[in-house]
Amino acid sequence: MRISVVLVLGTLVLAGCKREAQEAVARAKGAAADAERAAKDAAAQARNAADQASAGAHSAADQARLAAEEAAVKARAAADQARAAADGAAGQARAAADDAAARARAAADQARAAADDAAAKARGAAGAASDSARRGLDSAGQSVRELTAGDQVQGVIVSAGQTVLDVRPASGAVRTVHTDDRTRWILHGAAAGRFGFPIGSTVRVTYIVANGEPLATQVEAVGR
Repeated sequence: MRISVVLVLGTLVLAGCKREAQEAVARAKGAAADAERAAKDAAAQARNAADQASAGAHSAADQARLAAEEAAVKARAAADQARAAADGAAGQARAAADDAAARARAAADQARAAADDAAAKARGAAGAASDSARRGLDSAGQSVRELTAGDQVQGVIVSAGQTVLDVRPASGAVRTVHTDDRTRWILHGAAAGRFGFPIGSTVRVTYIVANGEPLATQVEAVGR
């Protein structure tokens, strides 16, 4: 009888322990499932945060790249404008230099032409003067050859004009002698001007006959 009671009690104890063990296992499984769910949620949240951070980083990188490309485009445009301005300034400078050179060449050509023209005129005038002087000498020589005597008169100047001298010799009538630009005026052995022979001067006039009139070739002072 006692043994049966013990067995019954042991069976009851074992049954209670088994039930408690089963309940503990169930509770452990539930806790594990909860932990797994919590881990999965945490992992999902972490992935979501990482995706958002990656998207933000990509967006920032894209914005930076767009800003850099826009700045590069502006810099290239500014460089092109500067190069165009420099080319325009260089072209203007070259055009101005070419224009100045052309003006200088034109001025030099004009000066050369004027110099050539002046030289030609001077040569022509010199030739004409030489021809005129030669004709005058030939005429004077002819007139001298036509003279017999009296090609010189000495006396006192009694009146004078721009181209005439009236000379009263020591004897005889007053002689009128014509002068011109080629008349030589000699005062005290040196060449002088027309105004160095006032009225009252004693002179010796050497002349030729030109067109029937005495023409003085030299007027020399011999006293006052």
